[in-house]
Amino acid sequence: MEKLDIYKEGYIYIQSLPSMIPPLVLDPKNGEKVLDMTAAPGSKTTQMAAMMNNEGYILANELDKIRCERLKYNVELQGASIVEVVNGRGEQLGDKYPEEFDKVLLDSPCSGEGRFNIKDVKTYRFWSPKEVNRLSNLQKKLMLSAYKALKKGGIMVYSTCTLNRKENEEVLEWALNNLDIEILDIDLNINGVVEAFTDMYDKSIKRQSGCCLLKNLRDFCL
Repeated sequence: MEKLDIYKEGYIYIQSLPSMIPPLVLDPKNGEKVLDMTAAPGSKTTQMAAMMNNEGYILANELDKIRCERLKYNVELQGASIVEVVNGRGEQLGDKYPEEFDKVLLDSPCSGEGRFNIKDVKTYRFWSPKEVNRLSNLQKKLMLSAYKALKKGGIMVYSTCTLNRKENEEVLEWALNNLDIEILDIDLNINGVVEAFTDMYDKSIKRQSGCCLLKNLRDFCL
């Protein structure tokens, strides 16, 4: 596929089905202002631009400078002219753009347990309980930043490609306890993984393909 001219010239983009789910859940519309907090390499960013018919505004952020350049390349190749790419820390965006966005996609950095391959040690060599704890703390900071960046009534999607509760249910439980948000039902027919220990958490927390839809209930005033 990557050898085809239509791929090289940006007419098509190779993207896995799980990668496409968070933008479908967020459902950005023409004319909306959208923040993609951790955007590289850009498949979700360009997918959202296409869903918006290239009308509106997307701020696509990436911390890693090399990955940010790849993001810029893919955005330009796809002709997503509504996208502005920035290189910065997602934890700081909420303070920089308070109550600025209609919707936020937080496809969070995670331990990637859903992508482990037992035959390829490179896919899990980095994993450790310490790394999971570090990422969970980072995810909460990113969640707070996303919350600050949302307008009142704005919508956020939180998604990961990992399986543990610390980076999924526990992050959502923290958000419900510390932010004025609610978890919304996802209106997509997705056969996802359902966590067996949901009774440990708020009844609104359910695993739906590692993706959660949240709504900001008030103006930010912390």
